[in-house]
Amino acid sequence: MEWEQIQPLVPGLAMLAVLTIIFWFVVIRPTKKSQQEHQDLITNLTPGDRIITVGGIYGTVRRVHKDTVELEVADGVVMSIDRRAARRFQPQD
Repeated sequence: MEWEQIQPLVPGLAMLAVLTIIFWFVVIRPTKKSQQEHQDLITNLTPGDRIITVGGIYGTVRRVHKDTVELEVADGVVMSIDRRAARRFQPQD
């Protein structure tokens, strides 16, 4: 191919490259960052951590098992949740 045949394609390819880069920074990168932060959270859960679950339940981690976490949600009320249900740490008061 000669330059005269390729030249009309250059602006379109440049625009496609720019849109791909924008898509990466606006969609893919934040999603990967959020997934990594969640993975770090569930990997590093320890007894005493105060967390909020994906269902909006507030509680304190009492025991951590391979796939589950025992969460105290009120005095003497302990429930078992899937480890992946931990969404974020409770803000400090």
